[in-house]
Amino acid sequence: MEPASQREQPGWRAALPSVTHLVILGGIIALAMAARMSFWWVQARSGAVPPGDPEEYYRAALHILHGGYHDTGKWLRPPVYPALLAVLLPLAGMNVAGALFLQAMVLSVGVLAFYAAGTQLFGRQDVGLVTALLAAFYVPLASYASSLYAEALFAMLLALALAMLDRALVSGTGRAALGAGALLGLAALTRAVGVYLIPLVVVWTAWLAWRAQGAPGARYRVAATLMLGAAFIIGPWAARNYVIHGRLILSDTNGGISMWYGTVRDDAEQEAGEARLAVVSNLADRQALALRMAWDNIQADPVRFLARMRFKIASLYGLQTRSYAVGDVISIDSRGMQMVQNAGEYRLALTLLADAQYSLLMPLAIAGICFAPRRERAVPTILWVGLATLLAALTIGHPRLRLPIVAALLPFAAYALTILPGVGLRVRALLRDRRSAAALAVMIVFFALTGSLRYLPWLSGMQYAVPGRLALEQRDQALAEMLLTRARTVDQGNPLRTIDLADAAFEYGQYEAALALYREAAALEPRSLYAHAMRAALAVRTDRPDEARAAMQAIDGYWRSGNDLLEWAWTALLVGTPPRVVPGDPSAIGLYAGFAPATPDLTVGRWTLGDGRVRVRGGCGALVINLYGPVGRVVQVTVDEGGIQEQVTLNGAPQEVRLPVASVRDCEYGPPLTVRLRSATSLLDLEAAPWYVGVAVREVRAEP
Repeated sequence: MEPASQREQPGWRAALPSVTHLVILGGIIALAMAARMSFWWVQARSGAVPPGDPEEYYRAALHILHGGYHDTGKWLRPPVYPALLAVLLPLAGMNVAGALFLQAMVLSVGVLAFYAAGTQLFGRQDVGLVTALLAAFYVPLASYASSLYAEALFAMLLALALAMLDRALVSGTGRAALGAGALLGLAALTRAVGVYLIPLVVVWTAWLAWRAQGAPGARYRVAATLMLGAAFIIGPWAARNYVIHGRLILSDTNGGISMWYGTVRDDAEQEAGEARLAVVSNLADRQALALRMAWDNIQADPVRFLARMRFKIASLYGLQTRSYAVGDVISIDSRGMQMVQNAGEYRLALTLLADAQYSLLMPLAIAGICFAPRRERAVPTILWVGLATLLAALTIGHPRLRLPIVAALLPFAAYALTILPGVGLRVRALLRDRRSAAALAVMIVFFALTGSLRYLPWLSGMQYAVPGRLALEQRDQALAEMLLTRARTVDQGNPLRTIDLADAAFEYGQYEAALALYREAAALEPRSLYAHAMRAALAVRTDRPDEARAAMQAIDGYWRSGNDLLEWAWTALLVGTPPRVVPGDPSAIGLYAGFAPATPDLTVGRWTLGDGRVRVRGGCGALVINLYGPVGRVVQVTVDEGGIQEQVTLNGAPQEVRLPVASVRDCEYGPPLTVRLRSATSLLDLEAAPWYVGVAVREVRAEP
């Protein structure tokens, strides 16, 4: 190690921000907030809880609020993100949309963590400011801030932990080492992958102590204090898990099952394996069984496993645009509207922007590491990148998992940007520099991972699909059909091109042809929520109740018809308005919104989320609304179009509310009416239906 006088300044404590820098930081935070609020508006405003990871985090938060934890799911989730939700939900009145709004606000301020990381690693506030600016505008980091995922919080904690670790290594102080260990512990209890980083950085710190000249004992104390800080955070959680489950669980029990999923060969094997796992009640034993099943698969076909590892690394680092190239976009409709809250999936223009950012940030980060003033200070970050890549290769390589990787590299990308203006003056020297060759080699590997031949037919098809969609909007039927047919011919197998043709047929009233094309698209990509939703809407129009039911069952089989889908359908599906609507019935898609998913206590109807809407064809008689809910709950029932309102107090039994609508303008023509039901909410059932609901609406009908 060099003497302290020859090293970079140790970071944010060495040079406190000036007034100018504080103003700039405030502006960056404001920009970060604006970016995150825009994503909240698009993807989180409905208050829906998506299935899968988001629901598990949400359930864990509710259990915390009820004095326990969610210990009966498929696996045990780490507690830090659910604990944050458990703080935010009551502040938002147990409204998920409000809690995610507050979360986005908190994580907007989290760009300060990236400022701290950039400033600490390079001892320069300009690097810190650029790092914070990159964090403010990086699309995935902004979008995950308002999603029910732990990634954005984990990325923030990881940036802080790496910054504090660097401070501990540079200064040698026990306080910094203790703080670094505590932050690493918090990160590990946010995403379990962080657990494996702790021993790596401890070994690195100990190796620096062994190599150091002078007083290695101080360095060893840093390593020991680092472990102590992590143990101080992780220890109580591990002890709690041992008491509850009788096994040592440091963070979660997800890893083993994810590893097994990464080795599964077909659907039949997955179903059989999940059945075996389901009968094991102890979560740690369940994970152990999954690891044995994974190992059996690896031993049975090691070559396949190695090939799958390569594929998963490519999936981890591949461009998100590939989803459009292969047509497996599930949460975006053909017009680019968000259908459900599926973080990391955006409309095409935003996906291209995110990929452009990613494709620039990664080469910059590679260059920043290679040309860093002291590359050994980049080693903890490199260890993290290698660890995260290895674990993804062993388990599941999803683009979502690379967000913490890119986030940790932002300080190095920022450093490269700050030195970029001087590159033009030293081109010859850089060409002779071995660091340039190393950076170029790593960049080539990176771009090789992002490439795919699948983009070629997609690009060929897009040259017809884009003008074809434009012609469809301009109502040029012949040109639209010609171009969209050509696009489908060029890019065969992409369900998005089939959806384009289905949209064209639907637009021109060719409902039978459109329904057949949506069926075909759903067969090509069974997870396509748009194809199934349009199947349901067209089945209602063509009087095929069985088809509508099958389409909605397909949605509920993979996703579910939560309020995000209902809000999309309310706006996007221009369906006919019948005189009778039963919320939850397949024929009602697009006619109700503001409702919870289906619950086991109701065979007919749905619960509102506190502000439900139903669209029905009126008349000059009365609207009849069948309600049910807790005793004493007050419901405000209004008809938007006529200013009609009534306050109803629920009695715990089914009730019928009748609203005269003769005063509605042009009532004799049967205009569409919007019935709105507002009420307080309460938890329905912590285990079976953990939604905060208002009133159950069984039916809304118009009587002459």
